[in-house]
Amino acid sequence: MQDDVENVVPEWIGSHASQLDASLFSFEAPHESQTWEQIRGILNDGPIPTMYSWNGVGLLMEWSVCMPMGKRVLYVAFSSEFFTGLTQRTHHVIRHMQKNESIEELHVIHINNKELAPIEIRTDGKTTYYKVSILPVPKWGLNHLTAPFRVARRFHKQCSTHYDYIIADTPWGGIIALLLKLFGRSKTVIYEDMDYFPGFYTKSRFRRTIMKLYEFIIMRRSRLVITVGELLKEERQRVRKKDIHVKVNGVRYELFNRAVKNVPHPPTLIYMGYLDDWSGVDLPIRCMPELLRSFPDLKLLIVGHGVGQKKLKELAESLGVQDYVEFAGLKAYEELPAELSRADIGLATFRKIPLMKYAFTLKVVEYGAAGLPVIASAIGETERYIRRHDTGILIDGDEQSFVDAVRRLLSDRTLYERLSANGIRSAEQYDWERILNERQEIIDRVLDAQRR
Repeated sequence: MQDDVENVVPEWIGSHASQLDASLFSFEAPHESQTWEQIRGILNDGPIPTMYSWNGVGLLMEWSVCMPMGKRVLYVAFSSEFFTGLTQRTHHVIRHMQKNESIEELHVIHINNKELAPIEIRTDGKTTYYKVSILPVPKWGLNHLTAPFRVARRFHKQCSTHYDYIIADTPWGGIIALLLKLFGRSKTVIYEDMDYFPGFYTKSRFRRTIMKLYEFIIMRRSRLVITVGELLKEERQRVRKKDIHVKVNGVRYELFNRAVKNVPHPPTLIYMGYLDDWSGVDLPIRCMPELLRSFPDLKLLIVGHGVGQKKLKELAESLGVQDYVEFAGLKAYEELPAELSRADIGLATFRKIPLMKYAFTLKVVEYGAAGLPVIASAIGETERYIRRHDTGILIDGDEQSFVDAVRRLLSDRTLYERLSANGIRSAEQYDWERILNERQEIIDRVLDAQRR
């Protein structure tokens, strides 16, 4: 053991030299029952020793919590379009963690559910991405039931790292994280509660039931839950009574505020985001014939993609308004302010379904930072935000209320400027940097309490 200490301790000290002051250390003999494997684990996972002394026999550490070693963290993002899809809360959280100096290694799991292939590993600085592929099992929704277990098993066989904590989003990601905890990869799972996922499945009772089961298990077994809104917190409190913290979605304020300096353009409505039935983008398209009678040069700009895009294009063609509706496709996050700079009104005309009751949508804050008043469905967190900050007009979801809202905003300059100014002012309070700093403080407090 003495040879091991003499060989490895200098190596450890050398690798952490920037954090240590050699004049503060002294070694003393360890307890005889303490194995070198245990000491190695302390050096790798514990706080930095403040004193050491070597007496030719062994090693004993006295510890200080003032300078902890960097943490190893795993983020489970059950996304099949992590690098190619829309920028979501997940991406902002990971970006913030990459800048967090207390995190030494960050591993990220994302998914390829289109084909079975070896795990793809990509490294960027201290972040390592693991793209885990699984064959889809679409029949009867069995993929929802089996995918988390297949991903956890494949990753467990590929990577042997032990993590200080695991963060997961989506019910699939949460189950993967809990399975990895069961496999001994970490003692702590933190759940990023971004949406009410059973609400996505309005037509499949089986899929909806699986999502409810997964969310129930995650609420009971996670150490900490960070949710995006008060309404979702109230829903989660039916299962879990403590350690649920609300940290809403935000905006990179300085980036989106550039859109206030807009470019010359005709009157333009804009929708940014995923295209599906729940997004409600069919409503503004159906209203275009009526609106064009009052505003002949009106445009509708749709930025994003999704399973509903083809149907929306067909709707525009059937109404003869295809020349007034632009499908700009998916844009990089940094390109969105340029799209907003050629628009006047932001749209969030969601269907009134349970999913949208609990969603705290990023786009409403992003529109505000760009100075665009919003026309939105009067539902859930979206309604609460607009009422609280007076940033737009709420509608019931029918065509006439939408047409009336557009006419008011394009005709009443005083109303438009008031809502625009309120949007800019309120969005500044929702800057991602502030929100995610507060989120990390919550995580650190919970981890500190867990160690005591």
